[in-house]
Parts: sequence; C-alpha cells; structure tokens
Amino acid sequence: MSDFKLTRYRIRISEDLRGLQQPLSAVFLSDLHNVSYGEDNRILLQAIRNENPEIVFVTGDMLVSTKEPRMDVALALMDELTKQYPVYYVEGNHEYKVRRYAETYGGDGLRYFDAIQSFGVHLLKNSCERLELHRMPVTIWGLELPWQYYERFKKHSLTAEQITELLGAPDEERYNILLTHNPVYFDAYAAWGADLTLAGHLHGGIVRLPHFGGVITPQFGLFPRYDLGLFKRHGKQLVVSGGLGSHSIPIRINNPPELVVLDVT
Repeated sequence: MSDFKLTRYRIRISEDLRGLQQPLSAVFLSDLHNVSYGEDNRILLQAIRNENPEIVFVTGDMLVSTKEPRMDVALALMDELTKQYPVYYVEGNHEYKVRRYAETYGGDGLRYFDAIQSFGVHLLKNSCERLELHRMPVTIWGLELPWQYYERFKKHSLTAEQITELLGAPDEERYNILLTHNPVYFDAYAAWGADLTLAGHLHGGIVRLPHFGGVITPQFGLFPRYDLGLFKRHGKQLVVSGGLGSHSIPIRINNPPELVVLDVT
C-alpha cells in the first residue's frame, strides 16, 4: 500500500491544569495490521519524520493474529520508531489474542512483546508512566480491556469504577492521557478522569456515509457513536483513529487509512 491521509487535531489543555511551556507534537498510530506503506514502510516513516514528533502513541492491532501471527512489518516499524522517539503502546485485541492464547497462536506471538520492549517500547498493560512534557506533569495510562469487550454481536457495560479496579485512580494534579484500543466506552473513560483518550479499533466504521458517519464495527454493531475523529464530553477529549490497515472486514469505503498528528497546546 502507498496511500493514507494525514489528520491533524489541536488538543487544548484545560486551564485548571498546569499548562505546557510550549506546544507539544505527537503522532498517534493504530490498527496497522502489519501493512507496509512502501518498502520497509518508508512512506509512513517519512511522513512521521516530517512531523518531527516529540512522542509517539500506539493503540494496538499493529500485527495480525493468524495461527502464524503476521508481525514482521510491525516489528520493523517499532524498531525504527524507537530509534528516534519515545513510543508508548497499548495492546489491541489482536495482540491480546496472540499473548493470551499462546497454545493457539504459537510462541512467536509471545516473542513479539519481548522484541518491542527490547527496542525500547513502553508497553503499558493496565499500568502507567509519569513524566514531564515541557514542564507539565503528565501520566500516560494503558488500559487493556478483558476479551469480552471485543466479542462479536455483544456489548458489555463498563463503568469508571471498573476502570479504577484495573488501573487505580487517576492523578488529579496531572494531565492524564489514556491509551486504550476500544473507543466505545468514552463515557466511562471520561468519568474515570482521562483528560485525553486515544483509541482506534473501529477502522472508522469500515464504510462511511455522508451525514451518518461509520456504519459498522468489527463486532458487527451498527452506527457506532465514537467512530472517528475528535469528541468532547464534560471537558474531556477523545481522539479515535480510523487506523492504517484493515482486517476483520477488509474493505474501506469513503474511509481512507489515516495517520493522526496531535498538536497539544
């Protein structure tokens, strides 16, 4: 593949939090599904380098969970990115499957996680890391949802209290960035305390219709509410990537793959 769009969002920090000393640029990747844009992903890598980001966020499904997992492209991309940028990564449902069901998907799937961490990827599995970005205290959280939240033809509820059981309470004096794969539960993420949530998974709704947006989810739900773009609720923000690849339903209509850039001010 050789074509994707670049989508830019301006994320404004709430005035009641300590502001950045200068704007922050971040790149956000999701749902690559082992796709390569040009040889060795040179087109994608060049697009990222052109943005000169200070940090890279990844919200999963970079590989494909077949019986012999396809992950060579994802591994090579992570290797290259970590040479230049700090990379924070949360699993998607495809990574979850190859790790949890190793007897089905084989040891190669498990070795994927050892490899990306050896490159320097910050793999967040219901955990967080605290850092300062331009003198603003930030906590980056990685939420790994249990498998039932990806079952087809089903939608389970999720509450802020359940998130607290998985992650603990957010840092009220810090800017909380939540990386998670499934955007459907934005209301719960916001209620828990995520100032900015990044997610993918829905592939933009597979097919997009004017005035209606995305049509279907990988779980075969219709017209998802948080399908693609920037959403706001009670002062909290969610950015949903349309993803760079496809898998479960391998089509994209009126819905080009996208690389997301965040300008945080």
